[in-house]
Amino acid sequence: MKRKKIIKLKLSGKVEKLINFLFEWRILKYLPRASLPYLKTPLSENVAEHTLFTTIIGWILAKLENANEDKVIKMSLIHDLAEARGGERNLINKFYTQPTNEPKIVKEISESYQLKDFNLPKLFQEFFEEKTLEARIVKDADVLAGMLLEKEVFDLGNEKAKKWLVVSLSRLKLKKAKELGELLIKTDSDSWWLKILKKYILLTKFL
Repeated sequence: MKRKKIIKLKLSGKVEKLINFLFEWRILKYLPRASLPYLKTPLSENVAEHTLFTTIIGWILAKLENANEDKVIKMSLIHDLAEARGGERNLINKFYTQPTNEPKIVKEISESYQLKDFNLPKLFQEFFEEKTLEARIVKDADVLAGMLLEKEVFDLGNEKAKKWLVVSLSRLKLKKAKELGELLIKTDSDSWWLKILKKYILLTKFL
């Protein structure tokens, strides 16, 4: 009985750390994207939402580039994790403020919650250095996720957002990412549901 109790207590301690890790990660939901004031848009987007889009785009790019999808997805999920402690900064902020040591923050988070098996520091360091195909994919996916927001702002009538799109497109490095970026700019952000409407509108009976 004593042995079972000890094992249970150890497990409870480990699970508690995982729960606290989830709560820390969840704070990204309350961190607004730092570029929004400069875009002058009523639209809102937080870091957690941006992470979701980066992950999906990363997965798509990994398919197109025949890269390690599993690594790209995991790397995308943690690419902004350090911002839970170091904060979110836009490109303008980064010119004037001391950069946070993001690899050190991710290492500290990993150690705080005993996440050694997740290899967070190694994954983040690879992303940070941009030396592998997977890391470059996540970097481009990060930019493309920003372009989704910029295109939505542009389609709502903010002509200045086009300048952002041009700059973002120039930051893309991979050929497939550039192709996606160019197509993203040309595509109406409402076209996907307008096509559905056109297909089914005459077949649907409304009350």
